[in-house]
Amino acid sequence: MTSTDRGAWLAIAALVVSPVVAAICLTLWNTPVPISEAVALLEDVSRKPRLDFLVPDTSYYRPIFHIVLSTIWNADLSLDARLAAIRLLQIVPVVALVGLFLLHLRPRSLLEAGAAAAAMAVLIGSPGFRDNLEIPLSYTIVGMPLALAVWHLLVAPPRWWHTPAVLAMLVIALGFKEQGLAIVALVVAAWATRAQGTTRAQAVSAVLLAAGYVAVRLAWHSRMATFEQAIGFGFSELDPPTATARFGSFPAAIYAYTALATVANVVFSEPTSGIFSIVAAITRGTTERWQFIQLASSVGLTVLMALWGVAAISRVRHEGWTDESRSVVALVLTLAACGALSFNYSRDRLGGMATPFYALAAYYALRACARRAATLQPWRLRAAAAGLLLLAGLWHVRAIGTAEAVKVTALRNQIEWLTGLPQRTREFADRPVYLSILGTLRAQGTAESRPRPTNYPTALMGLFSPANVQSQ
Repeated sequence: MTSTDRGAWLAIAALVVSPVVAAICLTLWNTPVPISEAVALLEDVSRKPRLDFLVPDTSYYRPIFHIVLSTIWNADLSLDARLAAIRLLQIVPVVALVGLFLLHLRPRSLLEAGAAAAAMAVLIGSPGFRDNLEIPLSYTIVGMPLALAVWHLLVAPPRWWHTPAVLAMLVIALGFKEQGLAIVALVVAAWATRAQGTTRAQAVSAVLLAAGYVAVRLAWHSRMATFEQAIGFGFSELDPPTATARFGSFPAAIYAYTALATVANVVFSEPTSGIFSIVAAITRGTTERWQFIQLASSVGLTVLMALWGVAAISRVRHEGWTDESRSVVALVLTLAACGALSFNYSRDRLGGMATPFYALAAYYALRACARRAATLQPWRLRAAAAGLLLLAGLWHVRAIGTAEAVKVTALRNQIEWLTGLPQRTREFADRPVYLSILGTLRAQGTAESRPRPTNYPTALMGLFSPANVQSQ
């Protein structure tokens, strides 16, 4: 097969998902910076010197993110230019993640192009991706393409610069959020499966760097709150005081529940923030179409992936490790890392670092299933093809739902400016920097020409999750 042929299949897979990706990026570009969190973040970077953010004296330690945001906001540029840079900090990682994902797969046939397009829909339609599309909170969306880039280097032929690049990307991801520790799990996965681009020294360096990061965090902030935020438990949400009173000062069992809730959200899209909302709707008989789509697509794909994963690992004994079997280990370890890092509270966004590897495993599983189906008798082939097309179609619906979710967020941000500005002005009357930023951002927050959700026919509106409008 020529490079032109390979490029053609890659282009076909890209064309399938490019309209949704373009819609997401265009909406992010036109989304108003919200009042909630954004103004407080900008107040922090306006008042504190950049290097002060290197001191790990807070539970929410994101030094590189704050330094980058400070550099943008305090630059001698127009307001429009600074806001454009803040939006690009969210948009560029999205484009990089999509591009890296397709380049890593490099489909070489129609079957592989179809599997790649479906896997891209899995990536875009997953809650761990969708929930990290909130300006200016680019903590994890920056780490996701970095994690995929690290994995690409780890399984590629070794070069002298790979180890410095891997460690540099680990540092950057950690500097945006502690979820960057999931990259260490990738390095360990690659070393354990004898990937050609990794070495023991590289794995030891990554583990030692992570251990140093954790030690510094604990030294400066040794006592954390039992619960940093409200937690979901079963069918309800508990605020921190209520959860502490109910579960005690070190509730190992509820920490395990919260960690597993994040893992389950990646692979089953349920629970959300620890709350089994779809299960509750089923028991009440109030289930909507989007809930069936979300649960059926996740359960169907995860079951398919589990069967493929067992088969892929079982072949290692005879065939040795391959990129396909390594992806099983990468997914398991990144899921474990995301779960462990979210023990204190569960949110969809906290599974973000594992989401690209869930989509990567989906590609291999769908490809393997399609190849297997091609060898079946005609009537079985038709049944298998129909099932795979249905599963892929459900995920493409979810990908469109992500694009709609970003539009809903843009509208929500504008409504917040229109209705919440007077209250914020009164509430923060003693903080002149905060009030100054409110005044500076008011025009962009209340402008009329902002993205609006698509006005689909009533029959189609129920396909998209209203949970997308919830603030996490």
